Amino acid sequence: MDWIEVLLKKSCDKTLTKGEVLHSLFHMIQLSEDTLNRIQEDKRDFGPELEELKQTEINDLDFHLKYYRSIVNYINSIPENKIIHE
Repeated sequence: MDWIEVLLKKSCDKTLTKGEVLHSLFHMIQLSEDTLNRIQEDKRDFGPELEELKQTEINDLDFHLKYYRSIVNYINSIPENKIIHE
């Protein structure tokens, strides 16, 4: 995940901190979880074609949640002194 370290370094160069990057990711996780919950709780029957679309959206959101969480875990594992080189 070298590209993440490069992205973090560029973010730091533009005054974003590790905490700010994590905050942004947590925000994306929250939005995705809220959207996923709304979709899953909607029990209306829209027919087979829209049900397929609904399932695709659920799968996409689930993938993004796993992706965001893995990035958060990876970023949390990087020591602060490896991100910011002063």
